Amino acid sequence: MMTPTNHELLVGERIDQLMSLEMRPLRGKGLPSGYVSQLYRICREHHGEPLAMLAAKKLAGVLSPGKVVVIATGAGIAPNLPYGETDGPPGALALARALAEGFDCHVLIATEHDHLPPVEACRNVIQSQLTGRGSISGVSFAKGKAEGMKMCESIFSDLNPVSIIFVERDGPNAEGIFHGVRGDFRTPDQVGHLYLLADMAHQKQVLTIGIGDGGNEVGFGAVREQVALAHPYGAKSHGEFPSGVITVTSTDVVVAASVSNWGAYAVTAALAWLLKRLDLTHIPECEKALIAACVAAGARDGATSLQEEAVDGIDLETHMAFTRMLGSIISISL
Repeated sequence: MMTPTNHELLVGERIDQLMSLEMRPLRGKGLPSGYVSQLYRICREHHGEPLAMLAAKKLAGVLSPGKVVVIATGAGIAPNLPYGETDGPPGALALARALAEGFDCHVLIATEHDHLPPVEACRNVIQSQLTGRGSISGVSFAKGKAEGMKMCESIFSDLNPVSIIFVERDGPNAEGIFHGVRGDFRTPDQVGHLYLLADMAHQKQVLTIGIGDGGNEVGFGAVREQVALAHPYGAKSHGEFPSGVITVTSTDVVVAASVSNWGAYAVTAALAWLLKRLDLTHIPECEKALIAACVAAGARDGATSLQEEAVDGIDLETHMAFTRMLGSIISISL
């Protein structure tokens, strides 16, 4: 890989510093502060350069008009999160817009059946903003590994994607059990097996990128041992599965952020800088519309399980301010 230029490193550092800013509530159901910075450090040492910019460069290297990229998202199960959470779908769709508009490519948004309403609501928000250069469609996975394998085989045979991206999507541990970051677990028959997209992509040497904020999401298998040691709860499963909550599923690039949406927005910003397209950055007005649509369709805050316009225990206004600051970094840098 080519050595990053000085400007690229500077812009990449600014983006990463913002996306990994510790913002977890000090009280409540979320993880304690301090974990985000450790998670980022582990992934940064693994890759040796700014994470969001690295992911953007890798994408720019494989995408061109007419190519297909898949973005998988959706986390959480009933009873607390019957339609999934507000972290994931907004980030996936903001990134999808940048890819479709920036490269004139097709983006397939993949989720599981239970999470489809919020994902489709977010897609409808973004669909109205597309200029026609690229396109975005959606697909959902039924629960269970056999159904997941069928869908993966269909996606690869029919669409031949050049990259698979995961935004806040749980991956299995060594026993094949899926976990929330706090140790709650889901058995294989309770979830859609979207992680199989990563396994198949590895076999076909297709670029994979994982974006997450806890270590249980697809991507962190590449740094599993280090993340387990840093996990504030010891990465222990409430179901006493020995391998714990950290996934074994790896990706070529793993982006650790304070909020998974923020990681996706950060990659979007890095793409905007690489392409010299300020219009590709995610903006506060769009953030507000995405979160509102996501919640109206049934998604809940993953930290509190409340159906309110918040993400990971952080209020909407803060997320809007984040996108404004991220846009300012790109504007100033261009």
